[in-house]
Amino acid sequence: MPLIRLLRALAVLLVLVTGFVLAQLIATTLQDLHRTRDGLAAIERLRLALIAAEMASRERGPTNGMLGDDVPHQSVYADALAQARASTDAAFIALEQNAAPLPGVRRGAVAAARMELTRARLDVDRLIALPLARRTPDQISAAVYGMVGVIPRLAPVISGLATEAQTYYPPAGDDVQGARLIAELREYAGLLGSHFTAALASGKPLTPFELGEIQRTRGRIDELRFLVDVRIQDGADSTVVVQAWEEAQRRYFGGSLKLAERVAADGAAGHAYDQDPARFAAAYVPDMNSLFAVRDALLAQARDEALATKHLAERTLAVVIIGGMVLLAVLIGAIALVQRRLLGPLAVIAGAVNALARNKLDIRLPPIVADDEMAAVVGAVESLRERTGQRLALERERDALIEQLRTQSNTDAMTGLPNRRGFWESAEHLLAQARRHGFDVTAILLDVDHFKRFNDELGHAIGDAALIAVARTIRAEMRGSDLVGRIGGEEFVVLLSHSDLRSAHAFAERLRASIERLPALTGRDGSGQPVSTTASLGVAAFGTDGQTLEQLISRADAAMYRAKTAGRNRVMLAAV
Repeated sequence: MPLIRLLRALAVLLVLVTGFVLAQLIATTLQDLHRTRDGLAAIERLRLALIAAEMASRERGPTNGMLGDDVPHQSVYADALAQARASTDAAFIALEQNAAPLPGVRRGAVAAARMELTRARLDVDRLIALPLARRTPDQISAAVYGMVGVIPRLAPVISGLATEAQTYYPPAGDDVQGARLIAELREYAGLLGSHFTAALASGKPLTPFELGEIQRTRGRIDELRFLVDVRIQDGADSTVVVQAWEEAQRRYFGGSLKLAERVAADGAAGHAYDQDPARFAAAYVPDMNSLFAVRDALLAQARDEALATKHLAERTLAVVIIGGMVLLAVLIGAIALVQRRLLGPLAVIAGAVNALARNKLDIRLPPIVADDEMAAVVGAVESLRERTGQRLALERERDALIEQLRTQSNTDAMTGLPNRRGFWESAEHLLAQARRHGFDVTAILLDVDHFKRFNDELGHAIGDAALIAVARTIRAEMRGSDLVGRIGGEEFVVLLSHSDLRSAHAFAERLRASIERLPALTGRDGSGQPVSTTASLGVAAFGTDGQTLEQLISRADAAMYRAKTAGRNRVMLAAV
């Protein structure tokens, strides 16, 4: 067997085997690395969702205190409530900023929770504006449970993110689900405290409904405590988690929960309460918040394990790549002889041909060392490069001519503005963007008043000068993102992006005033009565006044004609 064929066969075999092994190893390692990174990202998004729920739950403490205070505008809890609301808003903003990878349903749930929070705050603000004597227990309960209703809105998001984190990184499943249970336990603990707000604020005994809700919530707390305890005792790898759980049990179940039981007993027996909602929250909430330390420890444990796995995958990938480079170095040495005698020049020529196929002329050809077949191939490639260069030059000339013709066909020769066709193409594109991204667009149709007088009394040249002056004035007033076009003899249209009807009306008024200030025109020889330039304008809003460009322009045109009928030199809105 010839040496070249033998080396080629050996090179092909080595390339195939090495390539397959490396591809499998790299693909597997990269897959593990990507899944671990996705798991870390999902854990972080879950943390943000749990913090948003935490802040919304924390806000109920100062809210309940305000609901039981007779002078809320002077209350020491007013600053605490403002700070709590700011913290909640910041947590929701952080969650929303990281919600891009979430499916639409979860993003909608975040938005729904934000709306529910806004409505609940409005109800609270309306109620605390009243004197305490005018706040009924039912009103206080409604305000309290309005704030409570924010958290269930986030439940689908938290559940989905926990499942997502567990799917991407299964080893974190126990910690993630444990953190989710702790968050639910903290929410029910907060809900238990909220059940007392109306009774403490009014000083009245607990109603049968409130006692039933307290018993139901207490039962759920005991159930969640059991589930968390089993999960932590059986699966916690970190002493930090165990210690945080033991501390939370000591502080909440041994402190805050006993306080709630004592208040519940007083409320059920009709005894006078020894505290108001604010004092109760100050005593109940701090120990209850110790549950967050357990949640954070579980999430930190999941994150640390995922980070360790990611680092291992990165090291494995580096080893695979380095090993592959060593194997490739051996392979290069094995085929060096074939490369020098035949494959090298052929590879250069193949690269040159491929470059010419992509219309690249700066190619490198191997030197001609003899009058042989390789020299003939190089000569043919050189001839192909020359012909390709000639063809590309002709194509560039053709494209430039086409672009010039397209520009001319879309431009009004006299004013330099887009004509009807050019404007229409750009306007359709702008409206499509507005539909997709939801920003406001308004149209202004402008018609020069008494334009026939320019042509009849001063001549067509002066009429053209008036149109050019109006076009220049429009360009001076509009922004770079706006569109303008001359769509008729003396008719112009302006399309304003990111502009509502009020802003468009103000723009139209400025434009009308600028046109009115243009110097009066006379004949070129100074003859004739000077003619001032004014314009009538109609304004229409996309969506409100029309769903298509044709409808929008039609409504603006109708408003413009109403401006003319009303005496000209004025602005009319299509909606009027």
